[in-house]
Amino acid sequence: MNVDKSQYGYPEKHLPEFLASPADIIFLHKLNKAIHDIACDEAEIDRCFSESQFPQHVERLILVLYAPGHKRILVSRAGIREQIRFSVVLRRLLDHPRCAQLASLPFRLQMDFVLEPSSPMDYYTVGREHAGNLHFEIGVDGLMFRGMDGKQHIFPPGDAYVRSVMSIGQLREYLNNVHGEDYLRQAEFKRFRSESYISGEESWLRLYRGYPVVGALTKRKIGDAIELAIAHIRYTQEEDGKFLYYYDAALDSRWDHEHPKRNPTKNPYYNILRHCGGALTCIYHEKYYRDGKTLDNVRRAIDYLIAQARVQDYGGRKGAYIYSEKKSKLGGTGIALYLLADYQIVTGDDRYREWADRFAWHLLNQITDNGEFIYYNIYLDKPVTEKENQKHFSFYYPGEAVCGLAKYLHLLDTENRREFFEKLRKALEFLLIVRPVTRASEYSAVPSDGWLMMGIMELWDFEEMRDPIYADFVFSDARKMIDHMYKVTDAPYPDYAGAFYYNYSDYPYADGARCEGLLGAYELAVKMEEHETARQLWPALRLAAWAVMHLVNTEDSIYFAKNPAIALGGIRFKYTRQWFRIDTIQHVASFFAKMLPHWDAAEKLSEQRASQ
Repeated sequence: MNVDKSQYGYPEKHLPEFLASPADIIFLHKLNKAIHDIACDEAEIDRCFSESQFPQHVERLILVLYAPGHKRILVSRAGIREQIRFSVVLRRLLDHPRCAQLASLPFRLQMDFVLEPSSPMDYYTVGREHAGNLHFEIGVDGLMFRGMDGKQHIFPPGDAYVRSVMSIGQLREYLNNVHGEDYLRQAEFKRFRSESYISGEESWLRLYRGYPVVGALTKRKIGDAIELAIAHIRYTQEEDGKFLYYYDAALDSRWDHEHPKRNPTKNPYYNILRHCGGALTCIYHEKYYRDGKTLDNVRRAIDYLIAQARVQDYGGRKGAYIYSEKKSKLGGTGIALYLLADYQIVTGDDRYREWADRFAWHLLNQITDNGEFIYYNIYLDKPVTEKENQKHFSFYYPGEAVCGLAKYLHLLDTENRREFFEKLRKALEFLLIVRPVTRASEYSAVPSDGWLMMGIMELWDFEEMRDPIYADFVFSDARKMIDHMYKVTDAPYPDYAGAFYYNYSDYPYADGARCEGLLGAYELAVKMEEHETARQLWPALRLAAWAVMHLVNTEDSIYFAKNPAIALGGIRFKYTRQWFRIDTIQHVASFFAKMLPHWDAAEKLSEQRASQ
């Protein structure tokens, strides 16, 4: 695979965590007391600030006070390149009429130090797709503008994260909603960057792009992220077994951006594939931790799933498929089978075995004579024939079906596996040889079929399914993913490292689903005892894990959230987007949970190689 490990390096060296000094902690305690008491001993505050590590000579100081469920307070003051009197800006905060209300709650204080003069900008020509002076990096660049009424407004760099903004178009839409386009058209704009910090319970954290700096990736951080995700899943799961499907932490809303006209209360959208993913996350957690605390959640999820199943006769033998939202998707039944089979393997509980047998028989009968799967058994309440199949093509459903069947094979004896092996070989021939030609337009520069990569890895448990062509596909896709991953050495911004891109300079695309596929390649290498391939894959996996860690909603990262109880443990789509779904949690948390069993051995080997 020839992975150059020097490209991966240590991203934390380029974006280090802030190590607070004793003086910084004293300053934090003084500030907290001042805000609680709405009283400022100016001389004492200024003395403590002067002894801290924070920048003393600034162009502008911005303070932002957050408290759950309340509109934040932002105050600022321009400096004149002399040592700023922190107390002057703090007094503005304390004098705000709502400060006492926020101070009575658990609050967080954000400090932004603007170190360089702001520069004029043409608000309507800049964008992140441009180069040079026209480039505006969302989350790194902030802006301030003064309207015709003389009022100055500030959008700090980290507000892209707080306000859930990922593009210049979304930024303009947000500001239009707040101020009106006519007002903005007449305003004068400037841009700036800042050094940003947020107060913690006992220390300060450095923010970058609005998110607390991740620092060095450790086994403990990965474990903490998994536990946060599991706690969120358990906290938000409904009595009937459904999971919280979608949430926007910036707005404390369940309105789905993909279905903006569907009222989440009166007419909720619920994707059954993603439902299965929520339960699979619990299964992966159980595999590693073996504490049993999520098994009730899994069973409730499975019971809900089976309530959506419909039985169908195939040649005198019963099969079953999952029906939801007027559709029966191949992938829905595939992931359902994956879940049921893995549940039985992990727990030894066979209460769902009859349904697993039915789902498997349905999937087997969805493989046509030429090896192509039927993608939808039912579409908008109408049965889909093989002739109509091409109209309903899905790139991902076959991989999900392969995963389900591969896991199910562990429940069968040798004799009963043979028919499944025969059909699966035919399906894989179509997926690996025929589909890349007939559906070439569906393939992207960055491979995206992580399910198929995982399915082949699962099938490698059976000698009859060990074909070099299958392994070549998995390792080839892994190599292509790595080729389109920002490295520490070429990342345009330090937090891009480990994220994927279609075209170099794209906004960081940290993607848990692709990470699962990449991990599938690593696990296949381990199974094949291809130790050198596994060793070469590990640095890329580690860097990818560092990138997706930026998506995890930790207690420190949800300082802005209106409803922290629901926001906590969510795993977001994008760096500066605040919405998440059950599947965005699933892919990252499952990736982490499947990565942990390999951590100690892989890290030890990496250290040994580095010392040679």
